[in-house]
Amino acid sequence: MKIKKFAKQFGASIALLSVSVCSFAGSCDQQQVSVLHQKAYVYNEAITNSAIKYRVNPALIKAVITAESCFRNEAKSNKGAGGLMQLIPATAKRFGVNDRFDPAENIDGGTRYLRWLLNRYNGSLPHAIAAYNAGEGRVDRYGANVPIQETAVYTRRVLNAYGKLASNGRNPVKRQAVKPKPIPVAPPVKPKPAKKDDRWKWDEFS
Repeated sequence: MKIKKFAKQFGASIALLSVSVCSFAGSCDQQQVSVLHQKAYVYNEAITNSAIKYRVNPALIKAVITAESCFRNEAKSNKGAGGLMQLIPATAKRFGVNDRFDPAENIDGGTRYLRWLLNRYNGSLPHAIAAYNAGEGRVDRYGANVPIQETAVYTRRVLNAYGKLASNGRNPVKRQAVKPKPIPVAPPVKPKPAKKDDRWKWDEFS
């Protein structure tokens, strides 16, 4: 009886711990921009390299990491996603990531996927973010406003973090609401190497 009681209490403790960890990760976008920059500091080289390579604003990469893992490289989800940008095995393989828990590989693969999504949705940031969470199939069908609460919350968190990080907390980027209807989907475009003079001229995501 004592063993069963202990096992029950232990299981309850683990469940509570899981809830608290998820809650912490979920509220990461609410932290001050200085805290987010501090969390990102150790990964700045990998983020900058991927930003230049795929022409994705580094603030967007950090915003996705904020919503996905709150900069915890060891993070895992109950759906099998892992690492800073929470890549599932299929997505990791698709974008050339061998070790999802290697920060440089994870960030490179996640950023490459973001670029692919931005190309697919003609540069629409809300569509790309929703697809990163819910998959291209759902966004192709419903548009940016996928009727899944998790995706709606996720999109809001990424955009909130992106607004803070892109403006350094001064003037958050304003985004217009997107009507829930599908848009024509362009075929995937292979990213072109950035020109030396243009490598810091990021795409406009408005």
